[in-house]
Amino acid sequence: MIDLRFLDRASLDWDALERSIQKTNNVLIVEQGAIGTSYGGWLADEIQRRFFDYLDQPVERVRGSETSPSISKVLERAAIARTEEVVEGMQRVMRNKGAL
Repeated sequence: MIDLRFLDRASLDWDALERSIQKTNNVLIVEQGAIGTSYGGWLADEIQRRFFDYLDQPVERVRGSETSPSISKVLERAAIARTEEVVEGMQRVMRNKGAL
């Protein structure tokens, strides 16, 4: 697991990402951004382009919905990825890998 929440595009440690991907051959990106404006979409594209030969399956993503976050706690909760969705994403990766 690599926590990229505080990194920007210019400071990404691609070597660390490559080492991690070589260990598991799988990637799950979890983010709170909305589907259309997410950093994870760009990151998934870059990972698949740079490390395609190491991946056993496409990069999986868990992210917020089409709804944009707001000041309402109810709407904010609907917009961001929930714990259950992260667990489901991990299970998809493991199932596709044949580990479940």
